[in-house]
Amino acid sequence: MEKARGKNFRFTLTTNGILIDDDVIDFANREMSNVVLSLDGRKEIHDRLRVDKAGNGSWERIVPKFQKMVQARGGKNYYMRGTFTHANPDFLKDIQCMLDLGFTELSMEPVVCAPGDPAALTEADRAIVMEQYEELARLMLRREREGRPFTFYHYMIDLAGGPCIYKRISGCGSGTEYMAVTPWGDLYPCHQFVGEESYKLGNIWDGVTNTALREEFRSCNAYSRSECADCWARLYCSGGCAANAYHASGSIRGVYEAGCELFRKRIECAIMVKAVQSMGGERS
Repeated sequence: MEKARGKNFRFTLTTNGILIDDDVIDFANREMSNVVLSLDGRKEIHDRLRVDKAGNGSWERIVPKFQKMVQARGGKNYYMRGTFTHANPDFLKDIQCMLDLGFTELSMEPVVCAPGDPAALTEADRAIVMEQYEELARLMLRREREGRPFTFYHYMIDLAGGPCIYKRISGCGSGTEYMAVTPWGDLYPCHQFVGEESYKLGNIWDGVTNTALREEFRSCNAYSRSECADCWARLYCSGGCAANAYHASGSIRGVYEAGCELFRKRIECAIMVKAVQSMGGERS
């Protein structure tokens, strides 16, 4: 860890909460610059999929642990991250649940799965989600005026400066600038590829051995997909998430069209929030 600190490495812990105890909390809050905690919002929504080996829902066990961990972080970064599916396109209710529990650094991601999957968002669901994004922006502005602000990951953009041009083109840097490390020491481009043997980059003992795969990820950017050429949001998404593209199309160079639609809406709402804030929050 000392060497890593010297190189300005950033460490993120991602957890579903079941295994959190005092030792994990102490270690994460000491060593991790960020933690990502998986909570899908309302108990009935969360417990549909977030279950233990016996099939029992985890909400009641993990929420107190998450509250304890966040309080102990003393202001260090964290994200309460959920996934909304066909079961809850009205995800703003889940955002409100997180706020009621005391969490204020939030993220809710749309599910990515095969079109025939029961969890997949339908066209009707996406219309609801679009409205939810707008209502979320209004809620953020209203709570800010009330002195109860919160952050939503996808609305955090900097219109005055923002990332350098390289980051605007290359995006998250999965497979090249960072990797996921499994408990058994394998390296993958990101946590969403863990278990996909063809996407294993190497291991902590031998380093990156699949250099061809690393170069393939390096070439994924905003200019590597013809579909992105005329998209006004391409330098905000940088060509999109490689994992989402893979799970939707079978290729990291593919395009997840439904995801593109939702991403553009998020950026539109994020710009609206920034515009209102620049006027002193006069409108909502």
